[in-house]
Amino acid sequence: MSTTNAEPTGVVVGYDGSDAGARALRWAAEEAAARGIPVTVTHVWEFNFGASLGMPIVDLRTVAQEILEEGVERLRDAAPGLEVRSDLERGSAAAKLIELSGRAEMIVLGSRGLGGFAGLVLGSVSAQVAAHAGCPVVVLRGEPDAGAGEERGRVVVGVDGSAAARAALEMAFTEAEVHRVPLTAIVAWSPSPQVALPPLVDQNELGELAETRLARLLAPLRERHPEVGDVRTRVVTGVPHEVLLEASPGARLLVVGSRGLGGIRGLMLGSVSHALLHNADCPVAVVHGPEEPAGS
Repeated sequence: MSTTNAEPTGVVVGYDGSDAGARALRWAAEEAAARGIPVTVTHVWEFNFGASLGMPIVDLRTVAQEILEEGVERLRDAAPGLEVRSDLERGSAAAKLIELSGRAEMIVLGSRGLGGFAGLVLGSVSAQVAAHAGCPVVVLRGEPDAGAGEERGRVVVGVDGSAAARAALEMAFTEAEVHRVPLTAIVAWSPSPQVALPPLVDQNELGELAETRLARLLAPLRERHPEVGDVRTRVVTGVPHEVLLEASPGARLLVVGSRGLGGIRGLMLGSVSHALLHNADCPVAVVHGPEEPAGS
């Protein structure tokens, strides 16, 4: 059930009382304030018989309500004047957040909450929501304010020409515009040693072709987002997820499509987005293409 606002809109942030959840609150507050939209703090609790012996179900709900109220208070302290809504749900955290994603502009999550195991780099809730949500999902990878890489403070976006990558480009330009930061668009490919290049075609020619196509993709976005003045492009040969991981230290946000041109329909996430969610040194946004309904 929901305590308030059964129809969340704007930024939805999952909060469970953990340090990762608190970081997600701060990031969501900054995002909502920059975009001029409300933020909904969501806490999902589930009755676990084995873990709650001796505790009446009404007490579990009371604890959940207290966690939610703590999150709302923290967020209001971080961003006075921001429209803050609250939402208390019972059930599977991943399922409830995926359901809410159909009515949100963005879901923001910590990389691992209170239910995570120390040996895991990505919590199961974050992984499931990123795979199936109906809106962009931001997972707070990396350490706050850590890293001083080449892309320090920039929005970085991976591009491969797929529908999901084009949706990622749109989000990346919006992010760069509302936060007034530069943007770097990266194209990377890893030639297969089993596939010979066509006659009279070399790597330089392929790179020039990729640069031309990337420029065409960026042109309309530059027009729609003129305030993003500093747009850099990189076309490199290399394993895509490795190239993007190298660009992640210090970036404000790394944006990728959920599944690129090499993706297999049966997979929840493509290999690139999966690798970034588990290893990137900055927050990662996963964006689904228009042909990918939630739960695909």
